[in-house]
Amino acid sequence: MADPQSVEIFNSWDLYGNIVRNNWMRHEQMAKFIQSASAGLDLRVLDLGCGDGAMARNGLLGRRIEKYVGIDLSQDALDHLKRASGLGIDPQVILGDIRESVEKLPSKSFNLVLASYSLHHFQSQDKQRILGQIARVLMPQGRFLWIDIACLEGEDRSGYIHRIQDEIQNCWVPMPTQHCEDAIEHICNHDFPERESWMIQAWDQVSSKQSANKARIGYRDEFYIALELSI
Repeated sequence: MADPQSVEIFNSWDLYGNIVRNNWMRHEQMAKFIQSASAGLDLRVLDLGCGDGAMARNGLLGRRIEKYVGIDLSQDALDHLKRASGLGIDPQVILGDIRESVEKLPSKSFNLVLASYSLHHFQSQDKQRILGQIARVLMPQGRFLWIDIACLEGEDRSGYIHRIQDEIQNCWVPMPTQHCEDAIEHICNHDFPERESWMIQAWDQVSSKQSANKARIGYRDEFYIALELSI
């Protein structure tokens, strides 16, 4: 996450649980995407903005995980992750900002990097910096799974925010009024979605192949995207 304030809303486990239970942010589809995209690997996983680890745990259910490292700014979320099972024998957690924390990790040390609803908290230049570090820590033939909110092509941030506000107010039912207001305030203050084309082109700039050979869209709707990217 980009700053401590950007994760405050998700320290409310009632709100977070409500979002997941009702699949408003497509957690079910994203877990299936992770299952498919991680097939065939003995996993060495880096989870950026891991939260409580639920997305990785559901997506990697039943898989052999040799190593798991999760980075997040929320100590409460990391405590939840450590108490749960399903992420290998001894999952490691790092309390800190993704930008600084990933730079301290060894090169070519992971074959799966997961960023699930975390990179949109950064401005474009910071996303590019993080993408460069992801490419550095990936092993050859490693996979980067980028799950996030995304603008439509030709849309800017304000257009996305206007649409998602309508979605929350009209479709996130039942959602307590205060939770709706909190979610919208969080988005307005802390979310910086990109277009799909920007995401793929930004990865092109830090990796070694043409996007046609290394980018696969695992899920896409009018608000959310899942990309499988490789080096």
